[in-house]
Amino acid sequence: MNRMIKDALRKVTKNAQRYEFYKNAVVFIDDERKKHVCKENKNNILQLYNYLNSRGFNYLPKLEYCNDDSYVYEFKEDIKTPDEQKMSDLIKLDALLHNKTVYYKDISLDEVKEIYEDLSKKIEDTYKYYDELINLIEEDVYYSPSGYMLARNCSSLFSCLEFCRHELEDWYSIMQSKTKKRVVLLHNNLDPSHVIRGHDNVLISFDKAKRDLPIYDFINLYKRMYDKYDFNELYKEYNKIFPLLDEEKKLMFIILFLPDKIAFSNSEMKSTINISKLCNYLVTTDKLFMENEAKHAEEQNH
Repeated sequence: MNRMIKDALRKVTKNAQRYEFYKNAVVFIDDERKKHVCKENKNNILQLYNYLNSRGFNYLPKLEYCNDDSYVYEFKEDIKTPDEQKMSDLIKLDALLHNKTVYYKDISLDEVKEIYEDLSKKIEDTYKYYDELINLIEEDVYYSPSGYMLARNCSSLFSCLEFCRHELEDWYSIMQSKTKKRVVLLHNNLDPSHVIRGHDNVLISFDKAKRDLPIYDFINLYKRMYDKYDFNELYKEYNKIFPLLDEEKKLMFIILFLPDKIAFSNSEMKSTINISKLCNYLVTTDKLFMENEAKHAEEQNH
């Protein structure tokens, strides 16, 4: 056990009865049968707690001890809940976190141009990668299963890249006249397991928290779990609490529609599965976008 963690445990109890070791934490039981969680302090947790409390975001575990090296908070038993309900709670807490910590910050044309050029390069690199890959596949007399699947779906893939090109130009045109951007505290490590349900829901694992545009928490969560939950409903729930601005939505969908480069494997089955996942991701993302566009058009007509 890390010596810094041992020292922190002694500040809370002299007689820990049992330890449970996890990847980034130690859970221990004191002589009164109460549980506590001890973690390394990698993100100035005390300052973060003070800031969140000052902003009225109180959905945090009770902090019992903290120094520069480690911290201890009260362990709370999680009430067994359906996964979908936990995910809903997570997205609502994240939206509330953004709502409580939002502020406007100056943005320069150089910063806008840097984002534009970075995304533009990624789009062109991805387009070139898949264009060359499709050309190689088409040279084969007999297609492999993975090659056939990619060739059959290449039109959707290139359509997504064209969408990214078009939307990026629109976003750049909009942002050239903007002097401010919205910045929030991102949790930056969202996962249903980081919501502890009880009398009051609690959000844990702020070790990677940082300040940036509000879209990145949703983007990172979606890319990891798009096929496990109904993100159309989750996106609606988020926007009820913290509505995204038009330029934020545009940038978010550009990033979401930009496909990753397929990782081919020596196993043909694994390669085919990877391409199937890519196709599923693009279809799912298109549904999310189209439903959002339909709602936006309905609101404008109204």
